[in-house]
Amino acid sequence: MIENQQAIETRRQINLLIDKVHFIVMSAGILPVMHYTPPPAVGDLARNIDLIYNIFNLHRFQIEPQYLLDFIDRAIGIYEDDKFNALLRTLNPLFWISLILDYIASLPFKFIGKIGFNQSKVESSVVGRLVKGVFYLITVLASFLTALDLLGYREKFLLLIKSWIKW
Repeated sequence: MIENQQAIETRRQINLLIDKVHFIVMSAGILPVMHYTPPPAVGDLARNIDLIYNIFNLHRFQIEPQYLLDFIDRAIGIYEDDKFNALLRTLNPLFWISLILDYIASLPFKFIGKIGFNQSKVESSVVGRLVKGVFYLITVLASFLTALDLLGYREKFLLLIKSWIKW
């Protein structure tokens, strides 16, 4: 395909936004993936194709661009239906605290991904979920104790816990 100057600039703008669009669509709970089975004469492997990341290669897989637009429209619909709840989440400090706690609990898995292992597989395994739960619990308890310490109630809280244990 031959692209004119306007198409080249538009392609560049799309490439600059593609990661953000992918994140937004995935955050809506939409997986923009289609299963692709090549023609038998070609003899390639069947696999899942991420339509957003392959926006400029859809014609090679004989996938109509409308499928990608359907996924994006579904994500837009989810966000439009959730406007009020999104506003409440934006103003709710507990929502932001939970995002921070989630990030901290996922740091060991990010490290595992950086050293070359499949982060999503490790994190979604039974052991990975247990480890993440333990990290999350530790993070919540540490945050809670830090807040109590800053407010000056840590000693009183520890005395209360000790009295419960003796009981």
